[in-house]
Amino acid sequence: MKLNLPSRISRTLEKGKSNLSGRSLTKQISYIIDSTINGLFHSLEAEFKFGDKLCLVAIGGYGRMELAPHSDIDLLYLHDNLNDDILKIVISKINNFLYDSGMQVGHSCRTVEESKDYIDNIQSFHAILDSRYLIGSEKLFIRYQREFLDNFPQDLVHEFNQRKFNLLEQNILSSHTPLLLTEPDIKNGSLGLRDIQNIYWIEKTLSEASNISKIGIFDFFNKDESLGIVQAYDFLLRTRVSLHMISGRKNDRMDLAQQPNLAEILGFGPKGISSVESFISTYYKYQKDIYNYIGYYLDFRKFKPASSPLKPIHSYGLNLLASAKYLYPPKTEKLFTNPDPLYQDVVAVFLIAQENHLEPSPSLMNELRFAANFLDDDFKNHKGAIDCFLKLLKNNHKVGKFLTWMHESNVLGKLFPEFGACLNFPLFSYHHEYPVDEHSLLILRELDRLVEKSYEDREVQEVFNSCQNIHILYLALLIHDAGKVKEGDHCQYGAELSSAISDRIGLNTEEAKLFRFLVEHHIDMSELSNKRDIYDPSLVLEFSELVEDINKLSLLYVLTIIDTKSVGPSILTNWKKDILYKLYQSTRQSILEKNTKIDLDTSNISQLRNYLVTKENLEENIINAIVDFATICRPNSYSSYNTFRRILQHFTQLQILKQSNKNYHIEFEKEPSYTMITVYTNFRKDIMMHIAGSVSSLDLNLVGMRPFRYSDDKDDLLITQVQVTDSMGSGDIPFNTLDHLQKTLESTLNQEISLDEVALVPKVWIEKSETIEGLVDEMVKFINNPNDHFTIIEIRLPDSIGLLYRILVTLNDLGIELLFARISTSADFAFDTFYVIDQHSEKLTDSILIAKIRDRIYQTSRINWDSKLVPTLQEIYF
Repeated sequence: MKLNLPSRISRTLEKGKSNLSGRSLTKQISYIIDSTINGLFHSLEAEFKFGDKLCLVAIGGYGRMELAPHSDIDLLYLHDNLNDDILKIVISKINNFLYDSGMQVGHSCRTVEESKDYIDNIQSFHAILDSRYLIGSEKLFIRYQREFLDNFPQDLVHEFNQRKFNLLEQNILSSHTPLLLTEPDIKNGSLGLRDIQNIYWIEKTLSEASNISKIGIFDFFNKDESLGIVQAYDFLLRTRVSLHMISGRKNDRMDLAQQPNLAEILGFGPKGISSVESFISTYYKYQKDIYNYIGYYLDFRKFKPASSPLKPIHSYGLNLLASAKYLYPPKTEKLFTNPDPLYQDVVAVFLIAQENHLEPSPSLMNELRFAANFLDDDFKNHKGAIDCFLKLLKNNHKVGKFLTWMHESNVLGKLFPEFGACLNFPLFSYHHEYPVDEHSLLILRELDRLVEKSYEDREVQEVFNSCQNIHILYLALLIHDAGKVKEGDHCQYGAELSSAISDRIGLNTEEAKLFRFLVEHHIDMSELSNKRDIYDPSLVLEFSELVEDINKLSLLYVLTIIDTKSVGPSILTNWKKDILYKLYQSTRQSILEKNTKIDLDTSNISQLRNYLVTKENLEENIINAIVDFATICRPNSYSSYNTFRRILQHFTQLQILKQSNKNYHIEFEKEPSYTMITVYTNFRKDIMMHIAGSVSSLDLNLVGMRPFRYSDDKDDLLITQVQVTDSMGSGDIPFNTLDHLQKTLESTLNQEISLDEVALVPKVWIEKSETIEGLVDEMVKFINNPNDHFTIIEIRLPDSIGLLYRILVTLNDLGIELLFARISTSADFAFDTFYVIDQHSEKLTDSILIAKIRDRIYQTSRINWDSKLVPTLQEIYF
């Protein structure tokens, strides 16, 4: 019998997974559990003769008959002063059988009177609300229902209902962050099962809900405006059942790696990106149905004012009503019934709300959604609608929020079909939290905060305060990622879209140029700061010539900051903010001074000399030695990258190292956004491999790496500077971790432990997510710019433990010298950039060597490391 229960559930799921509804599947699982418990109860009753002393009650999800394969089975052992010893035996027999069958059980044991003492906890209250008679004394259950379920204290019920009302309003309708996620939580996440259940629980406790204790969610919602939510709830239930099957455990979070299997089981096609796109888009569609219903429900139950009269508003030919917060449709007439002014009216209603500092009420949003069904292709060209939209943009009051409401009412995508194509468009990445449309709207709401001067970052706010043409920035943010729905360069496609939109809505020449520039170049600052050496004067000069003026630079910087922040939590790290601001400052200075590369280098050396004289009061011979040192260090970005204080520190430490018997010296210096590791050594090609391997072993992120070489007639020395953060992107690494890192690095440099073992066998637990096949567009790209003396290698590969170390080993083995590395690892892939030269200190031009490097890098990325038996790279390659 022990194996019977899971096998029965498994057979049921296998038969019904492709054709049964979610409700049918969860009911069938509940029936199987019911029959199992009933059989156990009958055998125990034959032995102990319970009579009317004991009744089993299913509560919670089991009470609603909504069990997924690994859901908790919540039971109430309701008794009427049954003997304690007998109760213990009954509970032990039933619970242990369920435990032994792989089920999780939650139980309580109470009398009717005791039950009244356990309803002050809202979770327990909800579970009790879903009480369902299972087996035993029906007489005792009727008493439980009459004396307890039908007589909850009304003040407690009111308090709990208000909590749920507030939860739905604050976490759903008033949420600043998007509710549609790349990896949604089906049960407890936003717009999940729990939100629908909260409405159901409120309704169960209202006086007009007669005999509600006998019906479930599906019975309750099968009426009037609620029919759409039934389909959404059923789809979520079915998805949850399938997720439990795939996971083999209780799991409600749809990880990216599980979505291909889910899509296949749910009938969206064989595993692959296209089936996942179809599945997730459908899931988002049902979530939006839930969102719309919550608005309708709160408007019906909470928002509609009962006593205070509504104020009439007559504007743009529309008659509307207003409370202190909301704009309502009129009571005596239907909006949007006249087809002639329809195009203008559906946009003007948002403009009216904006100008009166009101929000469109859920009932008004419902009417707008209905009207949106009648907006055809002519809508996007209608002058009245476009004029109202542009006026809304230029009013600079919660523009992002109003564009969000326009999107939720299905109006925005009809006015701008370029944006409408992004509807529910998923981005399959562990660090992209939201679909394209939700991501773009979040950025717009972030811009609202800057307009309101309430942005949390002072530097960004100060830059924004000087910006002009904010309405064009709003428009650019709306369209900036619209090109992602098409294969290829989404920036170029977006630029083409922006030109078409400019013509359609009548932007003037300067506005159109700025709009196109911001869309076409919206990733440039992020790309340069993440993949290039922003301390290279020639790069700064070239970028300043691209942006041309400070206003365009400032708008692009603000766009980049809020775009990066809106990708997902913790994406905009302090490190990323710092390097973006540094690029902004350098470019701004270049625009102001219009210096050449030579001017910048000369200026840095001159300022260094002045610092050493005025601040450090050093003797002339020492000053000359330090200046010579800074001038000789290569690459020549050394003096622009390092502060004068650091240059002095490096010079001093190298003198100490030369006079000592040591082969190296290691320093740590904490900065706000990263920890700087500086390693001083005689020149050795493998130093970066030692650093990368040691950092990797402790699950730290290496985000930047620069070797600077000082070579003259006497010495050939190396200063290797590395920026490191913790796994979450914070620069505040604990001192004990840094101490551990130093000891590990010293052990490898002293050849006390194997470098391969350190790099490839982590000393801490590192969880790496499985990457969906085809998700990462793998690339090893070689770039030879005419004016550069080096080659840039861009690498995009699925991330894995020790990947950077293996790449560095590969380059070293092939005689390639690294000048600079920018490491930009996402949750699912690595996008790293390396500035390199060959063994003759020239850029890479040999096509055979380039092909060999590319092949070896691809090869090393596919090595499957075994932590118990670690081969050396020498063994693997040779």
